[in-house]
Amino acid sequence: MNARMLTRSVIIQEKRTTIRVESAVWEALDELCMRERVSRHELCSRIEAKRSGVNRAQAVRAAVVNYYRLALKPEPTAGDAIERALTTSDGLAA
Repeated sequence: MNARMLTRSVIIQEKRTTIRVESAVWEALDELCMRERVSRHELCSRIEAKRSGVNRAQAVRAAVVNYYRLALKPEPTAGDAIERALTTSDGLAA
């Protein structure tokens, strides 16, 4: 497992900012974006819109974990997979 921290520049709600998370989180986030056909900037903007009381890095980690956790559930779920991950309360709010 690669726990090296990486800083990436993203545009969130039309403003450039940086987020520093582990390289594995960036890889998972980029795979999620590819799978869902959204840009990294769009996804980070959607995460930002749901973030409450936690820092951006924590919110990104929580969204990625929630997305893959929901993907592993055996029962099918309808709707936008990203939106379901962002509305799962685990980690996006303090």
